[in-house]
Amino acid sequence: MIKRLRGRMILLTVAGLFLASAILVAAINVMNMGTVKRQAEAVLDMLAQNDGRRPGLSDRPAQGDQWTGQTPPDKPEGTFPPDAFQNGLRGEEGLDREKTGGWRNADTRRTANLSNFFLVHLTSEGQVESWESDRAGLYTDEQISALAAEAVASGQASGRAGDQFFRREGSTLIVVDATLEIQSARSYLRATVLVAAVQWALLSLAAVWLIGRMVRPVDEAMEKQKQFVWDASHELKTPLAVISANAEVLSNEIGDNQSLQYIQSEVKRTDQLVQNLLTLARMEKNPTPKAHREFDLSRAVLEVALPFESAVYEAGKTIDMDIPDGLKLNGDEEMIKQLLMILLSNAVKYSDAHGKIALILEGKGDKRVIRVRNTGPAIPAADQEKIFDRFYRVDSSHNRETPGNGLGLAIAKNIVEMHKGKIAVQSEEGKGTEFTVTL
Repeated sequence: MIKRLRGRMILLTVAGLFLASAILVAAINVMNMGTVKRQAEAVLDMLAQNDGRRPGLSDRPAQGDQWTGQTPPDKPEGTFPPDAFQNGLRGEEGLDREKTGGWRNADTRRTANLSNFFLVHLTSEGQVESWESDRAGLYTDEQISALAAEAVASGQASGRAGDQFFRREGSTLIVVDATLEIQSARSYLRATVLVAAVQWALLSLAAVWLIGRMVRPVDEAMEKQKQFVWDASHELKTPLAVISANAEVLSNEIGDNQSLQYIQSEVKRTDQLVQNLLTLARMEKNPTPKAHREFDLSRAVLEVALPFESAVYEAGKTIDMDIPDGLKLNGDEEMIKQLLMILLSNAVKYSDAHGKIALILEGKGDKRVIRVRNTGPAIPAADQEKIFDRFYRVDSSHNRETPGNGLGLAIAKNIVEMHKGKIAVQSEEGKGTEFTVTL
């Protein structure tokens, strides 16, 4: 149980760390891409307001020849050198900020530092008539034509086509090339993913170590408890045997005696409790059962069920069995028989007067399903998840008239789990109770 608890805590912690890292990386990079988009849109606004010019320039960017793809002619002296825009107007070719009109505010500076842009003049049919750019040598007519066709086909006044952001102003298409910015954003994404992955791995290792330290005292306490149950059960066996033997001797000497009958009854009940405790302790000390082998499950079920028929009829109840021949199972035959005895005993014990009991065995592919059903009072919904706990008994049956110590179903659950199976209960008023075991 402690191992399962530790495993679940580790799984939840690692999953939570992964989710938090993923959300953080996604949020950072969505904000980063949003910044690129906002900057591109701001630049488009300024270009649209300045008739396609960079703010502060007296002349329009050099115009390329009509569909020749040739580099436009050199700019006349007095205009900004091409590299000045990429270098932030630094270096020998840069111009003094005070001498230019294009560095008066932050928006202008952001536009000046922008990557490339170009204008596409369209015909009335939406075809490319001409295009111009201060970096005309970076593009070909085919690239411009493909981008213009995509922008026109979108039917939008503004949008994004690949790494370019565009805006249509009448017959003019203004395009901002954000390739460098988007490549930078993608590199940033890869870097943040790598950092987050390393961080997640380190935090996960730390969480595993911390959880191990936290659970260790509980694990040690549980081990001591199991050892105590094992030792106490073994120690109780000897005095119980002595009491039982002496009570038998006294019974032979003095005959029937009510006090002796009480002693013998309590010794028998306590001995059954000790046996059940030993069974549970043995299962917990050795959670892996003996080597499984294939056996005839149909025959094993019949061997357990047939002796119950007489007890059922003596109690004025009936039992129906549906057990097909030839069903096999790979497991521990003796444990499966013990499981069946527990379920059938419960069905007989808790069914109503003149009640009906049903035992059904089914084969579904490689699975084997055992159903034990009985009429009688329903188990309250609040108790259905607790009846497999040790010593737990539904209040209405927790008395001396109904024998038992609340360990039977706990043993049954352990047997099922040791066979990698599942056990479930369904109980409704008027329909009775059904236990389903899937192996």
